[in-house]
Amino acid sequence: MSTTTTTPEDVQRTLQGYLNAATTTGQLRGTKVELTADGVTWVDAVILAEGEHPVAARATVYREGWQIPTVITELWDEVVPADDDWLRLWEVRPNVLFGAHVLRTALRRTFADVLGDRREPDDLPTGTPAPEAAPESWDIDWAPAIAAVDTTEDLDALHKRMRTARAVTPALEVQLIQRRGELAGAPAQPAQRPAPVRPVRAPRPAPQDHLPGNRAERRARKKGRH
Repeated sequence: MSTTTTTPEDVQRTLQGYLNAATTTGQLRGTKVELTADGVTWVDAVILAEGEHPVAARATVYREGWQIPTVITELWDEVVPADDDWLRLWEVRPNVLFGAHVLRTALRRTFADVLGDRREPDDLPTGTPAPEAAPESWDIDWAPAIAAVDTTEDLDALHKRMRTARAVTPALEVQLIQRRGELAGAPAQPAQRPAPVRPVRAPRPAPQDHLPGNRAERRARKKGRH
């Protein structure tokens, strides 16, 4: 389905609007656009076979009072629109549309005070990926976070985050165990090593020499030895 109603002529009029805004400053001293089909030779316009496109485009803008001109170079593969309709327009008129794109960029850079950060439909491809989310900060006070957990599922998720952050310490591990017991409805204690079991010695039998029968037997053993 076609969604683009802008034509190459509209792009040219848009570019003319940029040039008019820069001209009103009284400081625009010239522009130049070059393209290359091989990355070596730069020309005002490249002659291409069907299906080919320039490799890069380069725009130079001169502003009075600036010691060095603004030079912007863009690669086709990095700025070509992702929208299918815009892509077809660029492929049909690469010198005009690619050249206009890089010149607009150079004019915005040079005359930011009057052009601001203007954007046109072919400046931001619809296929530009969204920026990646910033990594999660691990500057967390974990002990209160453990105490605030209301379910074992949330406690498991918090424990996983702590492992990812390499934040699990022996003290926090104990707190995690205790909190899990609280959430399960019974207090839990960290596992402890059982105390060693010492063998119990049987008591020695008490001496029996005081009994009469035992005394007579001892006297008989003594006479026999004599």
